[in-house]
Amino acid sequence: MSWDPSRSFQRLLLTQVALTLVYPLLGESTGIHFLLGAFLVLALYGGVSVMVHRPVVMWVTIVLGAMFVGSYWLAEMMDLHRLRVWSSLWGAAFYWFVAIVLMRYVFSMRSRVDTDLIYGAVSIYLLIGSGFGELYGAFAIADPGAFNGLEVSNDRDGVARSMSYFSFVTLTTLGYGDISPAVQQVKVLAYVEAIIGQFYLAVLVARLVGTHIAQSLDT
Repeated sequence: MSWDPSRSFQRLLLTQVALTLVYPLLGESTGIHFLLGAFLVLALYGGVSVMVHRPVVMWVTIVLGAMFVGSYWLAEMMDLHRLRVWSSLWGAAFYWFVAIVLMRYVFSMRSRVDTDLIYGAVSIYLLIGSGFGELYGAFAIADPGAFNGLEVSNDRDGVARSMSYFSFVTLTTLGYGDISPAVQQVKVLAYVEAIIGQFYLAVLVARLVGTHIAQSLDT
């Protein structure tokens, strides 16, 4: 069976959704979390490699992904607090770099919008939320008092799950309030993420969907 590049974003989105649903259900198993993280990095690299053929972009993706996964593994094996912070920062950089690369591809193809391109736009939305989740995680690990309602322990994955939850609640502006920022830097990040989330859905994704519908009616 040959690889169909026209459905690359669909596969990538399904992978992201599956991992997003599975990750919060896992217990304190570092090995499983590492494997899932490595699998996601490989899936994102595969998505980038199909859409973009610039060597510089591919090498930056590889380096950021390797630093993210490698620093996570070392931090857990050596129990290094500062390295856990750096692991989260590398994760944010990786997710956002891939999001920017895919965004440039998706929104450069507006003359021929198909369903897979819309899947790509949704995939980018999830990458934005994942990047903010990693950045919140770095703040939470570096400063245990950075969030109200969050109990920070040596369980990095527990913090990561809570910060991923907080990130997507903020990105979608649900704002349950069970976890809230306690320091000014995190408050600024939270409202920036909320603005990005609403702008992205209301303007960019809506434009793609509208273009897709208009093109469907013209054919």
